[in-house]
Amino acid sequence: MEGNSNQQPKEITLTDLAAQMASGFERIDKEFKESRKHTEKLIGKAIEELATSTQKEFLSLKTDIEGVKTDIEGVKSDIEGVKTDIEGVKSDTGEIKANLNKKVDVVIHNELEYRVEKTEEKLGLKPKLKFA
Repeated sequence: MEGNSNQQPKEITLTDLAAQMASGFERIDKEFKESRKHTEKLIGKAIEELATSTQKEFLSLKTDIEGVKTDIEGVKSDIEGVKTDIEGVKSDTGEIKANLNKKVDVVIHNELEYRVEKTEEKLGLKPKLKFA
């Protein structure tokens, strides 16, 4: 206390020092509790916002998954339709092959009949069989 030489240094007793320290600790403890309450409120608010955001994302995912399921069901249905169409094409192809074979057999038969008739005529033979 160099600045003022007329002032007498004040003596502090241990009781006074203990009282000042207790007062300081009480003030710090009060500020710490207020700060802790404020921090807990902020954490609670952040947790609530995170929970809300997470819930919204899960609901969005659920909607997306339902959309994918619907799309998959549509694709399955389309595939079944294609399978049915393929079976129809296979059936039609079988019928076409059978009809072609019949036509080819008739054409070959008619050609052979004609050739036999012409051969018999050239050789002067009587036809033994008459083809219908």
